Amino acid sequence: MEKEDWRFHAIGALGTGLGMLATTEKLSQRHLSFGLPSAPALYLSLARAAHAKRVAIDVDACFIEHPSPQGTYPENHRLLFDFFETVMAEVIFSFTAIEAFANESIPPSFVYSWKNAKEVKQLARPDIERLVQLDEKLKRVLPEAYGIKSPAGTKIWQEFKTLKAVRDRLVHMKSVDRRASGPEHQTIWGVMLAHRPMDFPSVAHRVIGAYEALVKDRRWFTSQD
Repeated sequence: MEKEDWRFHAIGALGTGLGMLATTEKLSQRHLSFGLPSAPALYLSLARAAHAKRVAIDVDACFIEHPSPQGTYPENHRLLFDFFETVMAEVIFSFTAIEAFANESIPPSFVYSWKNAKEVKQLARPDIERLVQLDEKLKRVLPEAYGIKSPAGTKIWQEFKTLKAVRDRLVHMKSVDRRASGPEHQTIWGVMLAHRPMDFPSVAHRVIGAYEALVKDRRWFTSQD
């Protein structure tokens, strides 16, 4: 097992060999079969790769102090833009790893009473995946489905809220992010610079790990501890 990739959705000993969940896909005239990957694992892997690239960039060294009144700015923006790219990837992939975990963890037969502004609807799994926001899935759906404690109100939950806030700013950019602005306005670019100390893939791993009963036997999760 040690030689097998950690990103399998499900793999384990079966008789004298290995068994895994697999799929067969038809492409043109060929049928291709392979083991199913874990979506959360793939997104976590992408997030970790982006994080490693991001922390290798010395952002402070990008900014050069020029004589007054010119200010402090880069002579060359390449590394700074590389930094922004990697933060964007790290944040979005970390958030998506959590969402993939939440969606695949909803029991197939579970029905959720979803309250919106107008009514209460009974949602089956496909509708929960499609209609319910991730924070509600984590805070209410999974705890209700499995009879486990919600992580809401914990330090891990606050880390998730930080991740979500940055992710939301990235995927729903505002007009201030696309025009010249001064220090009186906080743009998404300033948000990313301010969150340099954060390790977002580790945040995603801790959020998923808050549901220990669901992942304690999942190889893709435990191999990343």
